[in-house]
Amino acid sequence: MRYALGFVSVALVFFCFILFWPGNKNNTNSSEGQNTTSEIFQDETLGSEQNNINDENRYETMKSEYKILEKERRILKQHLALLKHSMWGLKFDKDKAKEMSAILLGAHKLIKNPDMLGAFSDVKGIKDEIMKLRFANKSLDQVKEIIKQKKNNN
Repeated sequence: MRYALGFVSVALVFFCFILFWPGNKNNTNSSEGQNTTSEIFQDETLGSEQNNINDENRYETMKSEYKILEKERRILKQHLALLKHSMWGLKFDKDKAKEMSAILLGAHKLIKNPDMLGAFSDVKGIKDEIMKLRFANKSLDQVKEIIKQKKNNN
């Protein structure tokens, strides 16, 4: 029993010695010019600095696009308010009223709970939202024409 226990402990020490002994794999210098630790550290530092610069540039472009988005939201909100004012007291046909209601509700959904800057992952998402707002604003022109026709008929 003692011999078996001794043999197992010697084998365990031997395998641990082989497994955990530091190798010479990283310290070999080949003719291809392998990077040293200082060169690797410098490359990682330069890479992280470039990432920081890229992140700052991305953030600045997103902020400028978001300002445009806020301006488009304000324009759409004002256009909705103007249409609401001009529609006050007018009666419309059922079909025209449904069409106008769908357009107005679609535009209102875009400004009801607006996404903040942090909700967008990139500039493309902000530009897509701007395009939605511009489309909704153009759609409100149809409602404006219907209101104009109704006022001319009265």
